[in-house]
Amino acid sequence: MNFDVNQTFKLSPRQVSSSLDNETIILNHDAGIYYDLNEVGTFIWEQLQQKPSTLAELKNAILEEFEVEEATCEHDIKTLLMQLIDEKLVETL
Repeated sequence: MNFDVNQTFKLSPRQVSSSLDNETIILNHDAGIYYDLNEVGTFIWEQLQQKPSTLAELKNAILEEFEVEEATCEHDIKTLLMQLIDEKLVETL
């Protein structure tokens, strides 16, 4: 899936999540499967909990918070978003 930097993403209503320290556990209601996010994944998840966000907004927020190269950052966000979309935990607007 190709993402436009201005494409907007939001959390799916078919999930429930809980954060503890720097990790997030997500339950996909439909599949009955739990997922675990690391610190950066949790940061992205928390951004999407606050409001739907574009790829550019997520990338800028991560670049402000973490020391990571821009190309690596964008690649990792796209990879995570593709996985979350495939698991129906995140939706596009």
